[in-house]
Amino acid sequence: MKISEILGQDRAVGRLRELVSSGRVPPALLFSGPRGVGKALAALAFYTALNCSKRKTDSCGSCPSCLCASSGADADLYRINSAYQAGLRGEEKEKQRSIRIDTIRHAIETVSLRSFLGKWKAAIVEDAHLLEISAANAMLKTLEEPPAKTIWILTTHRPGDLLSTIRSRCQTISFGPLSTGVLTQILGEDKADAIARAEGSSARALELMGDDVESPGEWISDPMGPFRLVDALPRELHLARPAVEKQLHRIAWFIREKRGIEGYRSAPVRSVLRELEELRRALKSNADPKIIVELAALRLQQLQSVGDIPA
Repeated sequence: MKISEILGQDRAVGRLRELVSSGRVPPALLFSGPRGVGKALAALAFYTALNCSKRKTDSCGSCPSCLCASSGADADLYRINSAYQAGLRGEEKEKQRSIRIDTIRHAIETVSLRSFLGKWKAAIVEDAHLLEISAANAMLKTLEEPPAKTIWILTTHRPGDLLSTIRSRCQTISFGPLSTGVLTQILGEDKADAIARAEGSSARALELMGDDVESPGEWISDPMGPFRLVDALPRELHLARPAVEKQLHRIAWFIREKRGIEGYRSAPVRSVLRELEELRRALKSNADPKIIVELAALRLQQLQSVGDIPA
């Protein structure tokens, strides 16, 4: 994803593009704003732009570095979240209530290793307000003096819960609630009721939609799931494409969450994530949304059949 593709955050997008253009990248950034407004996506887009071989103010989306980042198989990108910690501890993701000191120490040690390709490395700490005090204190020196070409990006919707010593070491970039128009563009015109109650958050809108959005996980146990989505798609292509693009993102998220930290070592997983990105680009190039859904579902089911995604 490109920085310019982050919707509804013009001020944050402008600031990130300025940083890419100038090359003066601070050692630590704090992305602060409501839940579900694009902070994590912006962090990924910023990292991608830093490593783009053709960059000026944004990534090109087509060079080897951009394709590697979008595939989810980039060895120089670390997302510290509940799935990452669960993988380290051999526990279920749902049991991770805070970010612990051993998780941060592992991340610091790993991120400090030099990139084999000489690229930028990034550690994205999602929901940084969940850092335990000991974990936050362990980060202080790293945030102030990280290794060369290394950036830490913290995201949070509760900045007041962060230690003041953490906040003072980060350059803050603020994100605001999404407008009704942007949420409609993301979720579709038929979700007006959920959008009206979402308070500018796409995550909240998805929660309000509830069972209206079928989980990709259900496609594994029920092969008819994709066909139900196809049947429910609007006939108008400009309405069908956003719904399918959203589901492609949900499938990629589902795979990453299921596989956790070990997932990217699997060649089939990396291959499917790359193919999902190719399907997303094909969708933007006017490919038939119904065919895109069927191809994505087929690849997800094939991944499960060889044991790379648990049922």
